[in-house]
Amino acid sequence: MIPFLVFVIAYFVFLIIIGLYAHKKTKKTPQDYFLANRTFGPILLFFTLAATNFSAFTFLGFAGNAYTSGFGQYGIMAFGTAFMAIMFYVIGRKVWQLGKEKGYITPPELIGARFNSTSLRLLFMSVMVVFTIPYLATQAIGAGLLIESVTGVVGVWQIGAVVTMLVIMIYVLVGGMRGSGWTDVVQGVLMIVALSLAVVFVAINLGGFEQANLLAYEANPALFARPGGNDYFLPQIWFSFMILWLFADPMFPQIFSRFYTAKNQRSLKQSMILYPVVVSFLFLFPVLIGVWAHGAGIVVTQADMVLPLMVARYAPPLVYSFVMVGALAALMSTADSQLLSLSTMLSRDLIRKKKWSDIAVGKVMVVVLSLFAIWFVIGQYDTKQGIMGTLVATTFSGLAVLFPTALAALYWKKATKWGCIASILIGEATIFVFQFTDLPTFGFLSALWAIAIAVAVLILTSYITMPKHQSN
Repeated sequence: MIPFLVFVIAYFVFLIIIGLYAHKKTKKTPQDYFLANRTFGPILLFFTLAATNFSAFTFLGFAGNAYTSGFGQYGIMAFGTAFMAIMFYVIGRKVWQLGKEKGYITPPELIGARFNSTSLRLLFMSVMVVFTIPYLATQAIGAGLLIESVTGVVGVWQIGAVVTMLVIMIYVLVGGMRGSGWTDVVQGVLMIVALSLAVVFVAINLGGFEQANLLAYEANPALFARPGGNDYFLPQIWFSFMILWLFADPMFPQIFSRFYTAKNQRSLKQSMILYPVVVSFLFLFPVLIGVWAHGAGIVVTQADMVLPLMVARYAPPLVYSFVMVGALAALMSTADSQLLSLSTMLSRDLIRKKKWSDIAVGKVMVVVLSLFAIWFVIGQYDTKQGIMGTLVATTFSGLAVLFPTALAALYWKKATKWGCIASILIGEATIFVFQFTDLPTFGFLSALWAIAIAVAVLILTSYITMPKHQSN
């Protein structure tokens, strides 16, 4: 426990130092504070996109789902997320171009300006904020669970979550996007090294990769074939997740906002190439560890904690402590990006006071959102649902509904503001109907039905409300 606490304290202090240094380099302009003046080159952009998207579920949720369902988890997460790199070109390139030409800083700014609609801008922003806050809180929850796992002190997870959230708040508050991007590089490297060390040490102590797989197969052969444990990975689920990642990920405000930060199109193209290579390689590690736990005879009461339990048993204390810090890095790199993107939207799209600067309001929002996330951690998290269940039921589904509107704003000239507004409202209503009723989904994720309905509503309503001169 002592090595872990030393590593964590040193890590937290280092992040704050980076934030303070970034503060000295940041000019007092919205472009610089919120977007680092659009100067992220290929390497920095890749790391900030990757680290932003690799979060608590990379270390905890992936391994936890693999423990219960098997190797199919690798397919839906690694390949599904890797395909998301296509959106770096489809969505990211256009967003970068329009942001540079028009000076857009937030996602709702672009959408609202495209349709000349304040109502649509506020609606788009509201959905992003409402569905990202649970994701933000989940990062802090993951930190708390990790800290509880390492210390062995039952119930300390909430304290760990709150402390982690406060550290994130400090370096985001002072460093802005530049501080967030720089810390993402550090956190991304830590995460990659930590996962590599974890899988190597676990494999060695189980007798090698082949022996580890053999032991797991003998213990539970269902994990090595479809439909996997609990008959989960049916074709409908595979298809649903592939579409969900493709549509939901670019609608994360922290991802969408980073498209604006690219220095040029070359940065986006190189990030698009590197992203699937790293994802398809790295995401295998937590899945392996989750499956191997069956052959190791580990008693797991909470699936999300299977990776920490395995590393604790099979790696030396120093390596275990370092891996847990790497896990913290993964989730904190997502949380800081979410915190900044949400505060940016609230300051520029909602609270626009002439007597206050956007930066001042943004900093106030950083504090407010941090406190709100802490409230969610303390009183609202359902430990029974788990990290992946919480995210799929809230953030991923809710944000995926925005994709048809974003795509139409960038590529379909005949789309109307009423089509987009109806698409978002009815799509989100569909999410809630499926969530709180027993309507059949026929094996698909409910989010897929919501996306399909949102697309149909956008097209139909746009044609109905299209000006006569435009319909000819």
